[in-house]
Amino acid sequence: MTPRLTEQAMLLHQAVVYLAKRYQFRDRNDTCAYGVSVSQCYALEALSTSETLSMNALAKELGVTISTTSRIVDQLVAKGLAERQTPPNDRRVCEVYATDEGRRLVDCILSGLLTREQDILQRIPAASRDHVIWAIQQLSVTADDWRQTVPQA
Repeated sequence: MTPRLTEQAMLLHQAVVYLAKRYQFRDRNDTCAYGVSVSQCYALEALSTSETLSMNALAKELGVTISTTSRIVDQLVAKGLAERQTPPNDRRVCEVYATDEGRRLVDCILSGLLTREQDILQRIPAASRDHVIWAIQQLSVTADDWRQTVPQA
């Protein structure tokens, strides 16, 4: 590794950790005010964009194990925000969907978060906003691509 690449790696690490902390705690404070955890909110958001998702698809979307996904879904079902169903053509599959109440809650939470995102974007020069969004999207895609090449522990 070159010294410049090492320096850039450290700067990237610091920037990502700082951003993740800020967003993680902001999201936790905002979603917990509605009685759901950040993980539950992420799951509800994923479910609200689909008719149904299999537990495997939801786990992949969330980037967590099936057992973690099952616990999250259990909590959402207990709160009446999601329901499980088994398709008649394959009884081995468990599908999950957001209830109407779950969809309304996601819409409410996202409305508040998007207002905050607009407030943040307004502090970035208009000419730079698209580039900032592109850079974060590229970082996410590249990190996912990299993760596919690394053996899982």
